Amino acid sequence: MKRICLLGAAIASLSIIGATTALASAPHAATKATKKKSQPAGTKLTCNLAFSLQVPGDDTTVTQGATTGNHAGTVACPTKGVGSGAEADSFTTDNAGDLVGKWQSWFKTGSVYGDYLLTPGDTGAPSSVTSFAAASYTGTFTIKNGTGFAAKATGTGTMTCTTQDSVHYTCKQSGRITLPAATTTKKG
Repeated sequence: MKRICLLGAAIASLSIIGATTALASAPHAATKATKKKSQPAGTKLTCNLAFSLQVPGDDTTVTQGATTGNHAGTVACPTKGVGSGAEADSFTTDNAGDLVGKWQSWFKTGSVYGDYLLTPGDTGAPSSVTSFAAASYTGTFTIKNGTGFAAKATGTGTMTCTTQDSVHYTCKQSGRITLPAATTTKKG
């Protein structure tokens, strides 16, 4: 009889331990933590660019497919406080075929500058004889600093570009720009 009681007590205690463990591992509505989605730092920035390959100083014509050079054109950023302006960049083509460059955009109330890396998306043969110089690129850009409204600005984002002739380009930048907090000075 003692053995049956001990066996019954052992089974009961195992059942209690199992139930307690199951309850402890199950989420409870009253103690369930809610996760807030964190917003990325900075203000959303979207810009559209249209620019052309510039004629080198020691030349009289534009060379399609140049491996180094400069672009210049326009930029339009509908983000509040940014607006439209001029854009210029310099680039080189690295061994992998990527465009690596430095850029700057000038607006009415300041400028922003940084660097970029664009990878060609078209690696196959041209689709026709008239599209030999057509290309598309995807990559990233970094905001390193600025002047005026964008003094000490930082940021990152993605960039997509297309060209039909390797001379005229259209691009879209999408990312975030972080501006330092405004400081106030006490008059004393």
